[in-house]
Parts: sequence; C-alpha cells; structure tokens
Amino acid sequence: MKDNTLIKYLKLCERIEASDLHIKSGKCAIARVAGALKQIDDTVLTREQVFSFIQDILTEKQMVEFEQFCDVDSSFSIGDRRFRCNIYREFNGFSISIRRIINEVGDFRALGIPEVLKNLSVKKSGLILITGPTGSGKTTTLASIINYLNRVITAHIITIEDPIEYTYTGNRCVITQREIGRDASDYPRALRASLRQDPDVIMLGEMRDLESIRTALTAAETGHLVLSTLHTTGAANSIDRIIDVFPADQQQQIRVQLSMVLLGVVSQQLVPNVKGGRSLATEVMICNGAIKNIIREGKNYQLQNAMMTSRSAGMYSMEQCLDAMCRQGIISPENCQLYTPASAANSGANRQ
Repeated sequence: MKDNTLIKYLKLCERIEASDLHIKSGKCAIARVAGALKQIDDTVLTREQVFSFIQDILTEKQMVEFEQFCDVDSSFSIGDRRFRCNIYREFNGFSISIRRIINEVGDFRALGIPEVLKNLSVKKSGLILITGPTGSGKTTTLASIINYLNRVITAHIITIEDPIEYTYTGNRCVITQREIGRDASDYPRALRASLRQDPDVIMLGEMRDLESIRTALTAAETGHLVLSTLHTTGAANSIDRIIDVFPADQQQQIRVQLSMVLLGVVSQQLVPNVKGGRSLATEVMICNGAIKNIIREGKNYQLQNAMMTSRSAGMYSMEQCLDAMCRQGIISPENCQLYTPASAANSGANRQ
C-alpha cells in the first residue's frame, strides 16, 4: 500500500481500538470506537484522495468489478494486520468502510462465547448457525470455533468466505481457505465443490440464498459438520428466514430436513458495557427433541418460550442474557432495555 495517509488512519484505529474506519469524499475520517462514531482527523478528504485509496486497495480485477457494479468487497493486509472492506460509489463521490480484523482470536470465555458451542462443534455432522446483525462478531465466533477444533480434533476444515478475514495455521487439522471472487466464483459453486474435497467441517461465511442454503442442508445431512451465519436477529427468526426462502410447496420438506440436521443456533449482539467497551450478549437454542418437533410442525412461535424454559438444557433467550449481564453490573439498565428485542419487551414474558 502506497498511501501513507490511509496507513496513518489504520494505525490510529488500532491504537484507539476502533472496530471500523469510514472514509468518505468531502468528509473527515470517522472511526467506530466501542460502538460509537468518532472523528479521528480534521482533514477533509477529496474525491481524488479517496479514489487513490481505492486504487491502493483493489486488484486490477476488483477495479473492473467496481467500475461495473459500483461496489465491491475486498480484504488486504498491512504487515501482519488484516482488514476487510467494502468500497462503493455514493452521491458525493466514493466511500470506503473498513473493518479491522483482530488476528489474535481469544478463547470462548474471554470473548463471552457460550461454552455449549464446544460440545456442538465436535459433532460429526449437522448444522450450527451463528446469527446477528452486521458487526455483531459472528465471524469472530466462527474463528473461535475453528481454532478450538484445530486444537482438539483431527479433521479437514474447508472455509468459504467473502472475503477471508481470519487466517489459520493448521495444528491438528488441515485447514483449506477459499475466498469468493479469488478462489471461487460464488458461494453455491464453492460449497458444491467442497463436498468433493474430502471435508469433515465446512465453514460457510454466510448462507445467502436458496441454493447455498439447500446445499448447506444437504452437506449437513450427508455426514459433514457445517458452520455458517445468517443476518437475522433471534433464533426463531433464523428458522423462519431459512424456511421462507423456499417456495411454499417445498417448505414442509425443508422443515423436516432442518429439524433433522440443525444442532443449534446462537444469536448475538455487541452491547456497550460500563467500562466503555462492548460485551457479547447471546441467545442459545439447542435442537433437542422438543425444539425439533416445533420446527417440524411449523410452530416456530413456540420457540422463544421453549428456550426461556429450558435453562437446564443450556438454552436461554437474549432477554435473559441481558438481564443477567445487567444484574452482574456488566451493562447498564438503560442499555439492557435498549438492546432487549422489541418482541421480548412487548411480550411481557416471564424472565427466568
């Protein structure tokens, strides 16, 4: 990377522990620190400057894609630091949204990731979903699972990502990483090909469409462990999203298939904590017999109550998690209320 200005911004983001950097034509650089946006420089960036940043970041092939579609995903490195970005045109020129990738993935306890994922991730086959809004740490959770598997089992793990964020060094596992646009044309094709590459575990960065969802379910059904994400809020909503992608005449079949292969869903969000940082809040649904029956019978409205009344099985709702974090003094009562899902707040459901 040639431009020292962009390097300066990225180094500053690392120093202030910003998660994201926003570069926009006609604006000053803005970073997201502990969930809040903060101006980090007084220099107003011109359209030409931002375009020079873009030329530094993108390959020749990506520049062609950007010119054709007006937006493009990419990733890049500066030294041993990696970044993910989306570059796009807007009304006043160009914009770049850059996500800083923390190379050192912490363990489950340090990150607040539910320990139940350890038990689920060593299963020989099935589907594990990590869901939540953009920027909620889904990729970090997947990386923690892969690092855990790399320590405790012997397996061939294939990751299919757009773009690659975390990089892995094989320990007990052989780890193959493929990036959409560079190593494969699209998710469905790469996922279909992975089934012929002798995988034990397939990590699919995102289940985006009907074809990738169908292939992921088939992979889980045919003896592979599949890890993936959805941009949904709440475990019940995730089930609805998967089923609703399919035509009406196929939905009952998908309910049955999903009830057979789904191991669990963890929905998560990052909530500002009292120390000025952010803490992970989660919701856990484990597919025991009761949950499988609810999914198979299409009674997804019962999932929330089933989770809230199954603490002994390791399940709990987002509302329960936030309440516990508030009682422990991790988050404020105001943020507890702010980040509680509207459906939970409106239901008046009993807290366990």
